[in-house]
Amino acid sequence: MSNLLFIPGTLCNSAVFSDQITTLTNAGHHCVTLAYDLHNNLSDIAEHALSLIAPHEQFNICAFSMGGMVAFELLTRVPQRIDRIALLDSNAHADKPQGRTVRNEHLSYAIEHGLDTLIYDYFSSVYLRSPNDKLMNLIAQMAKDTGIARYKAQLEILATRPDSSELLANCAHPMLIMGGCDDVLCPPSEQQRMHQLAANSELVLIEKAGHFAMLEQSDKVNLHLYNFFGGAAHA
Repeated sequence: MSNLLFIPGTLCNSAVFSDQITTLTNAGHHCVTLAYDLHNNLSDIAEHALSLIAPHEQFNICAFSMGGMVAFELLTRVPQRIDRIALLDSNAHADKPQGRTVRNEHLSYAIEHGLDTLIYDYFSSVYLRSPNDKLMNLIAQMAKDTGIARYKAQLEILATRPDSSELLANCAHPMLIMGGCDDVLCPPSEQQRMHQLAANSELVLIEKAGHFAMLEQSDKVNLHLYNFFGGAAHA
């Protein structure tokens, strides 16, 4: 049985991968999901992630958005234990100069109004390609479940992450780089850049999908993940 580690993005939990976990569990993979705690740096969160996999066992990674940064840290630490990596709507650059300032504004707003309100007021226009109340309610509920303390820790991870371009350029692992064609947060141009850097990568851009491609176009994303990871007997 193949170990498959799912790593969610900011303000997300296992619910963001619900359809993917079902599909790949049915395909015979042993799926586990990283649950973010109060770790505020990639080193500690990578150790936490490794504690979910039996020592010395091989594993695959499916990471979304900020989860890709955790995946890069794991690739730095234990490259020999990782078989395949799928990156969904992620990026490999360091934080932008204005990043911390903008996110501090988001944090202040969330403290005053609530994380679910932050999602609706700041992100409803950029998370999805098309308005979808059901999906936005799910995203807002995940944010609410995360809580302010964990959100603050996640923002520190985002602010201090390294540029991983050189890591990708030196990576020989099979890699699936997938993103929504209408993702404005981690746009197709960044997916294409990562694909060009990673020699053994496949690029898939999902039509009619924004940042949360796995929610908006779950069937398409599931198919590409199944084809990439295969049934566990072949992984």
